[in-house]
Amino acid sequence: MANGGVVEPQDTRPAAGVATESSDPLMERAQSLLGNTLRDKWRLDVLLGVGGMAAVYAATHRNGSRAAVKILHPEMSTNEFVRERFLWEGYVANSVGHAGAVRVIDDDVAEDGSLFLVTELLDGETLEERRSRLGGRMHEEEVLVAVDQLLDVLAAAHANGIVHRDLKPENVFLTRSGQIKVLDFGIARLRELSTTSAITHSSAMVGTPAYMAPEHARGLSDEVDERSDLWACGATMYSLLCGRGVHEGRTPSEQLESATSKPARPLWSVAPDVGAGVAQVVDRALEFSKERRWPSATRMQEALRQAYAHLTGHSLMDAPRLLVGAEVPDRTQPMGRASSLHPDRRSPTTSRPVTTSDGAHSLTMSRRTRRKAMAAAGGATFCAVVLVLSWVILAPRPGARSQATSFPMTPPAQLPATAPVVHIPAADPPTVTVGDLPVASERPALWDASKRAWPQATKKKQAAAVPAPSASTSPQVDCQPPYVVDANTGKKQWKLECL
Repeated sequence: MANGGVVEPQDTRPAAGVATESSDPLMERAQSLLGNTLRDKWRLDVLLGVGGMAAVYAATHRNGSRAAVKILHPEMSTNEFVRERFLWEGYVANSVGHAGAVRVIDDDVAEDGSLFLVTELLDGETLEERRSRLGGRMHEEEVLVAVDQLLDVLAAAHANGIVHRDLKPENVFLTRSGQIKVLDFGIARLRELSTTSAITHSSAMVGTPAYMAPEHARGLSDEVDERSDLWACGATMYSLLCGRGVHEGRTPSEQLESATSKPARPLWSVAPDVGAGVAQVVDRALEFSKERRWPSATRMQEALRQAYAHLTGHSLMDAPRLLVGAEVPDRTQPMGRASSLHPDRRSPTTSRPVTTSDGAHSLTMSRRTRRKAMAAAGGATFCAVVLVLSWVILAPRPGARSQATSFPMTPPAQLPATAPVVHIPAADPPTVTVGDLPVASERPALWDASKRAWPQATKKKQAAAVPAPSASTSPQVDCQPPYVVDANTGKKQWKLECL
């Protein structure tokens, strides 16, 4: 990447959640923005990465949609060359005309004057991250499948007069669905605008030295064309297949000097196990002279597919799709989901592990979220205590008598099926003596809630206290009907013997 005309080395700043030994002012400043909202629209959720020019965040719009927000550093926003180049990323990327180019949704100026772009949010890993995760090298079949998609994007870009100018493994992204996305079209050159843009008339050199074609490294911007992109594509394959760069050096200046004067080493000299057809595709792309390279992305893609068929015995079109495994986390999602759903500007929702006393990793939780969790737990405890006390107070106890048992009652099963509903008036209630009450054996037993049974001891005591009349002494009573009508009042009076 270029910083106002100065060529920068590859950016090695980690993304959010990765601890660093020394403090980094750019990283600290980028992390301090977490939780803020830009223009009352985009809330910054997770810091994905920090470069020399900009910081990239996963963000949530106020309507719930998610995207990536790339914010130019404030000091860069004052540089007209950088501002113009940065804003061009939106116009150029959307002019490629291919789904493999990252779509730019919006551009705006933050409250502090920093420019920012809003792009589609990607979940997966770059080819450089995949190479490192797999031990420093990718299998050549995987490299061919990925670069085949990369060449497809380049063919569309070149057909629209767009040269990327900074292809490298860090700018080729593999999504979780297996699609290749080409990042950072911001330093691309639109040929049809070359006479009107201050960028193309600037002497600034943009790109990464380790992946610069010789004419690019010499600063001959007028000679940088589609074949320069194919050289960078070959350098990307070279790095992924052998784990080493084409131009090696301890500093960017040494890499730049090597790129301007030394031809690339043949791939077989550093990776003898790579197939001959694959090595030929890479070596031709890395020719020092442009005239000896592949003439177009389409011709290089055809040769690459032939190399794949010779290597595997089947067509690349039938190749299995590249997958991003579950071991690769989704870094676009804040780990504290509650914090992301209820943002707090004072408590950033960044994904950062915290080591506990037993060595395990737990997730950070904002103070607001902790208060809500504690309140919910206290409310649940209070409700449980109230329910227990209510059961203790209201539950029936053995031997207790309710008001309903003060009068003789017959269980519902013993009532006649067609018994009429009778309303007994409050006036002149019948006089009932103890002798007139039914015997204890005819009374309904009380339910023993503790033993889940009807008590037997109480029934026997009541039967002993009131002797049951014998069949010889009990008069025969006619209970049809079970009542008599008072001749004076016309009211019905129940026969107690029939109750």
